[in-house]
Amino acid sequence: MATRPTPTPIPIPTPAPATPITTAPPLDRLEQVLSGLVTQHTRLLAHTVEHRRAISEADLPALRACLEDQGDLLQSIVALERERQGIVGAMIGSATPAQAGLAAKITMSSLAARAPEPSRTRLADVAAALRDVLGRLHHEHQALRLAAATLSTHMEGIMRQVGRSLSHAGTYARSGAVDSGVQVVSAFDVRS
Repeated sequence: MATRPTPTPIPIPTPAPATPITTAPPLDRLEQVLSGLVTQHTRLLAHTVEHRRAISEADLPALRACLEDQGDLLQSIVALERERQGIVGAMIGSATPAQAGLAAKITMSSLAARAPEPSRTRLADVAAALRDVLGRLHHEHQALRLAAATLSTHMEGIMRQVGRSLSHAGTYARSGAVDSGVQVVSAFDVRS
């Protein structure tokens, strides 16, 4: 049995905080991408609020429209996030996939801190705005999850009530649901 060689870990260079970023075009494009992320997440937040309203009112056409719009927004967000990672990767000099993973994890605040003024302030402001909208979006998604679970429980209860009212014999399985395996004949022949 052959032993497999232990893979050599790829060193991931961590940018030093003292190393300033001096390239203005990537900083400008990064600011545009982050602003785009703020805009798209704000739109997603509005659709999430509408999604919750559609669930609470059982408005199926509105629910369908919300889901379609959210799918489009999510594709746009994914494209912007990939571009953001590419810009950050280029700025920190990521050449390998492992280093590209670092570009996905670096915070915008730490990157902004290394940028020269006025880019530093603008990047910090847009990063704070993105952080704020993501926090509000997370809160709305928690409320949406609760609304969907409540609707699901409500619908399950209605279905059980319908099942009970249709089961004239009142036969149930151990789970409390109507046992469809039992057939009951409730008519009898009075001529014999």
